[in-house]
Amino acid sequence: MLHILRHSPHSDSRFGSCLRAINANQGLLLIEDAVYGLLPGTSGRAALDYLPGSIDLYTLEQDLQARGLALDDLPSRIKVIGYPMMVELCTKHAKVVSW
Repeated sequence: MLHILRHSPHSDSRFGSCLRAINANQGLLLIEDAVYGLLPGTSGRAALDYLPGSIDLYTLEQDLQARGLALDDLPSRIKVIGYPMMVELCTKHAKVVSW
């Protein structure tokens, strides 16, 4: 299953709900305002850091750039992708849940 999270961890409860619902061997794609969860020193970043290593983490490069987030500040396990890879992830997973 692929979870696509688009809401900010600072203004919406869906960020936390998604992280509680995700299971091992699933994928999480952060898009739109959810990329703010990658900011160092935030509770969103701490929560992402505690996810099991078997969960694949992705984020859209375009959304990082649009919000001025530096690629250098991302955790090493985050895979930065573009729209073609997002489409590929959605077709690769049997189920896709949007938060």
